[in-house]
Amino acid sequence: MKPLLINNLEFAQKNLEISGDLNVASCERLSETLSISSENLANIRYTLVGAAKKMHLPSLRLSIDAKLPVLCQRCLEAMQINLNLSFDYLISEHLPEEIDENDETDWLEPSQHMNLGELVEDELLIAMPIAPVHEVNCIKASLQSGEKLNPFGVLKGKF
Repeated sequence: MKPLLINNLEFAQKNLEISGDLNVASCERLSETLSISSENLANIRYTLVGAAKKMHLPSLRLSIDAKLPVLCQRCLEAMQINLNLSFDYLISEHLPEEIDENDETDWLEPSQHMNLGELVEDELLIAMPIAPVHEVNCIKASLQSGEKLNPFGVLKGKF
């Protein structure tokens, strides 16, 4: 798949907007973290909106809605995680002073060839849980309720 390259400074200054779906197969690093058997069930939708002056600088707002198949790290069964993310970026040659005080805004250098797909993939990788687990109805969760299994219980009926 051909990368979606934009001039981020021009995009922001012209108040442009773009929405689309990202193919998981084009996200090599993200694909490695997903459940391989159900990779085709992944759905990544993004929207990028430019603004000419936010904090007196050109800015971008990226929204991502992703449904990703992963393996539960407790029971090793397939599950789906839903991520609804939003990011604000200021575009400047140098790190703006406003960013030090505002943790909700990130900084991007001006780029004539910013790869939007890579930006979306980077943000998803950061947001993914390290060890996803089912919140309810996990097979292994019932064994963690305080009861201890006897490791020799299997041998009990053999002799």
